[in-house]
Amino acid sequence: MSEQLLAEALPGQTGDPREEFLSRAEAIVGAENVIRPGAPEGYLDPYPLHAGRDRWPGVRPGSTDEVQALVRLAGETSTALWTFSRGKNLGYGGPEPRDQRMVALDLSRMNRILHVDEELCYAVIEPGVTFFDLFEYIKERGLKLWMSVPALGWGSVLGNMLDRGYGMTPLGDHAKNLCGVEVVLPDGELLRTGMGAMEGTELGPIFQGGFGPTLDGLFTQSSLGVVVNAGVWLMPAPQVYANGDIAVDDESALPALIDVLTTLRREEIIQNNALCGNVVRAATMRGARRDFWDGEGSIPEWRLEEMRQEFGLGQWNCKFALYGDCGLVERRLEIIRERVAAAVPGARVDARLYEGEDGGHLLHEDIAELDRTQMAGVPTLKPLSTIGWAAEDGGHIDAAPILPARGADVYAFYSEVKKLYSKYGFDLYIGYHLYPRHMVHVTMIFFERGNEEMLGRARALYSELLDLARSKGYAPYRSHVDYMDRIQAGFDFNGGAALRFQELLKDAVDPQGIISPGKQGVWPARLRG
Repeated sequence: MSEQLLAEALPGQTGDPREEFLSRAEAIVGAENVIRPGAPEGYLDPYPLHAGRDRWPGVRPGSTDEVQALVRLAGETSTALWTFSRGKNLGYGGPEPRDQRMVALDLSRMNRILHVDEELCYAVIEPGVTFFDLFEYIKERGLKLWMSVPALGWGSVLGNMLDRGYGMTPLGDHAKNLCGVEVVLPDGELLRTGMGAMEGTELGPIFQGGFGPTLDGLFTQSSLGVVVNAGVWLMPAPQVYANGDIAVDDESALPALIDVLTTLRREEIIQNNALCGNVVRAATMRGARRDFWDGEGSIPEWRLEEMRQEFGLGQWNCKFALYGDCGLVERRLEIIRERVAAAVPGARVDARLYEGEDGGHLLHEDIAELDRTQMAGVPTLKPLSTIGWAAEDGGHIDAAPILPARGADVYAFYSEVKKLYSKYGFDLYIGYHLYPRHMVHVTMIFFERGNEEMLGRARALYSELLDLARSKGYAPYRSHVDYMDRIQAGFDFNGGAALRFQELLKDAVDPQGIISPGKQGVWPARLRG
């Protein structure tokens, strides 16, 4: 969808339709919360895959009423809004729109924590609430609750959940812990899903259902409305927390390692999604590429082996965690040691246990800094340093296809991806997230911002990686904005029946294409090519 096509498709307008919308929006949110075209504080992908894009305008509502008013105004002026919570979806386009003619609907000012229930372990929050915000709220009040956090804590809790992001505690499959949403629909009407559709109930954030079809999922990776608050499930602070490490020196042992870890996860012996990384991933946390290798092309195998030994790590390095009753945690750890030793001879298993005082709930302060990580529900910005891997002015794009949790399948795909990275001269970063039945094949492509030669190679690698994944029946679980149409096209059963149904919903709910047209490749009828 080109800028010109979108401009032509917006009916009843002369000139830039954004101008009338932005001028009238000042009366709703205040002039200080309206960002004009070309303003230095305008919105832009911090790691653009294509150079030369302009910053684009936006509005920052501070309440549900303001969101409703802005959405209605967008309908009156035929202005397309691109919605995001905080714009921190790095590696996937950040706040970047599908089309530069859109206006940002930036929800970051809506940052209230509306309710936290310590007994039933849930919170109700607005989209501007960050992982740091919710963590500090819980900590300051001494609540015996732990939350799940992703790699970086500066992003929106709801934004991450709605884009099906992952964390690293037992509640790490974030979308599965979303319960009850309040949504502004494209006509400005307010909707509550599930049990929250009743007046005078507290069941909205407690029960994942309602009466009739479950609607919550319609608003994940969706352009059907603007989520203005939602229920988020938390976990009770455990009595004991164990942070475990597994190191494997033999690269070819990956299939056995994947199989034993995912089996342990299916049996709920390992309680969180284990994380498995390679030497490159470890290196990105220790410095820049130039600190280890200044040659052309991918870092050679012999140098990676030297680095592995310098770091004192394995070819594969895994993290897992255990939570709860002391006796159960200790027995789970015994089983893990036994199973891993039998499945992967020579593997090294280490773990550090932390217990709450007098067997009570464990406080984060009782955990050593080494293990006070995302697996303990502690938000951080430490991984942000990896951005400088390829260059001081670095960026990255994430490629994260979903694979079956079978070791042989994972290793076969890894071997082919490794060849692709070598072909295009990039270092293969692996950070696998292992679940009971699937795994997320997280790889990153690091580049220098504005380096068109390197960006060209990065785009070519990403494109070929998508083709390889689709040839195996795999696909990413979320997408960079530049590739949404392409990835959607891969969901082609029965001639794209899933997309046709999503388009049917879009046309019924948002025929003007006011809310995030083109998100996940779903366009309203008048904007389809």
